[in-house]
Amino acid sequence: MKKTFSFLWAPIVFFRKLCFWTGFVTLFVLFSLSLAVFLFFNFMPDVGKMGFNELRQMARESVYNRLEDKGNVYKWVPVKMINRDLMYSIVMSEDADYFSHNGINYDALINSLAENIKRRQFAFGGSTISQQVVKNIFLDSGKSIIRKIKELCVTRRMEKKFSKNQIIELYLNIAELGPDIFGVNAASHFYFKKPPSKINAAEGAFMALMLPSPRKNHYRLYQNRNISGRWRKKLERILKDMRYNDFISEEQYRYYLNYHYFSGP
Repeated sequence: MKKTFSFLWAPIVFFRKLCFWTGFVTLFVLFSLSLAVFLFFNFMPDVGKMGFNELRQMARESVYNRLEDKGNVYKWVPVKMINRDLMYSIVMSEDADYFSHNGINYDALINSLAENIKRRQFAFGGSTISQQVVKNIFLDSGKSIIRKIKELCVTRRMEKKFSKNQIIELYLNIAELGPDIFGVNAASHFYFKKPPSKINAAEGAFMALMLPSPRKNHYRLYQNRNISGRWRKKLERILKDMRYNDFISEEQYRYYLNYHYFSGP
């Protein structure tokens, strides 16, 4: 009788232990996930509590940290001192929908994700101007899914707090436009010997060609003093987009198509 009872009771004991350990593991996993989410958001930059002056100072520091030659002169210029043609030429090149999206271009993001899966690597891409600002100011240069999620979250917070003009000011002052050439002020003086307030659409489009590989493109285009092939096509595409959006006139568009960039020695 005892053997029969023991035989019947054994599965019940096993089932109770199974339920206990399953519940324990489930609770442990949920607790770990909750803690991970809490720490993830807790250590994320709280852009919503920052003022623009604080964010601008952080942007300056990010440039100083990237400068190889600390003796290089770096000067911040407010957006009102940047020619609108220069600003729009870079926007048309890097993020044509900048003024209409909420910081994230979901179509470009999905396309880049599909390309990553195809290549079986975390190359990503499809970043908007706002995302590039976040990457340069707050994040390291690594590539991972966690970093990308942080980038998206901080970008949305930044877009809710700051205006498009403030964000584009940050971008135009921290973007690398050549080897150790940061911001449109340094780039304008280096390439065209004049301030960003005097840069026209054609010159702005040329500076935009330096992105997103400023060091390589600087050597290919500026040092070789030759714009040909796909570079010429991209230059024409930027100017065409500016004409389509009425940022420049038809007369300016035709003049800029034959603009002489390398008139000097």
